[in-house]
Amino acid sequence: MSAFVTGNMKYIRAPFVANIRAGHRVLILSDFSSDQRVWQVVQATCAELGAEVTVALFERRPADYYDPPSAVCEAMLKSDFNVLLCSTGMLHCHANFTAMAQGIPAICMDGGMTLEWFQSGAVTDDMKQIAVRKHYVAKNVFGAEARECRVTSRYGTDFSYSVANRITQPPLPGPTFDPYKIINFAKDENRPGNNLLYYLFPTGEFNVAPVEGSANGKLVIDLTMHHIGRLFTPIELTVKDGRVTDIDGGPEARILRDYLADYGDDNAYMCPAEASVGVNARAVVRGIQREDKNIMGTLHFGLGTNVDVGGSIKSKIHMDGVILHPTLYVDGMMKIDNGKFLVPIEG
Repeated sequence: MSAFVTGNMKYIRAPFVANIRAGHRVLILSDFSSDQRVWQVVQATCAELGAEVTVALFERRPADYYDPPSAVCEAMLKSDFNVLLCSTGMLHCHANFTAMAQGIPAICMDGGMTLEWFQSGAVTDDMKQIAVRKHYVAKNVFGAEARECRVTSRYGTDFSYSVANRITQPPLPGPTFDPYKIINFAKDENRPGNNLLYYLFPTGEFNVAPVEGSANGKLVIDLTMHHIGRLFTPIELTVKDGRVTDIDGGPEARILRDYLADYGDDNAYMCPAEASVGVNARAVVRGIQREDKNIMGTLHFGLGTNVDVGGSIKSKIHMDGVILHPTLYVDGMMKIDNGKFLVPIEG
């Protein structure tokens, strides 16, 4: 990989220009497996804005949502902003939840994004329009009274779960809306609880936490899976009463089985911890979750933790798997057909 910083930096700079002010204490977290140019550009941007910047570099964590080293965890509680740029996901780790609970927001751009990926694809979409789409997905795809979802796909998915009383509706953005500002999810997106205070970039998903224990059927992940990346053979999950009972398929299925055994816990097999809809019109297939799960019309399903999206499950890990061309029925009515929305979502 080239050590040179080239290309258009306006997208990667945008969340920092919107949030960071002179005198802010900014802690950047990165690891040795990440593209080092990313933290260098972020550090330079924050310094340019007058912030006091500290960079914490450490060995890659063994799994997504594992805490950084203890000294870094302590530093996260003494900063004004924590910037997450690691190759593993840190948004849902205990240290970041603790910091958010104390009112310290996170700017999350982790998961293995390279500097080039911050110059095209999902980061270039109209972020205000993403907020519009999230509102109308909540309203028109689901609706406040939605109860039962069924998902099918060309690879054999036939999967049902309850969303009763789990649909929240983000408001339409008003005239003063800044799409790059830190989001207080209880106040700004009608998702109370859990002290969620962060900005996720790139973004483009409408989150749902299905009713725990309600899911049954076969869920076939065919595009991308956390930790594993781009899938060459689909992963077939058999789910009974909201819990994965079998994981079948090719090499990637073996990797997932081993990963859950090594790094998961009992709750890591709860499914779906999350069932979310992609609404980013510029997202492309990268082979990493940070981008792929935002692709317009995809669905992604989570294992493990879901307290951040309105559920009650706490686990050592959270893993998302993406279906590229899902068909979604809500209370018997088809709302997405092979990845195409059948209801208006643009406003």
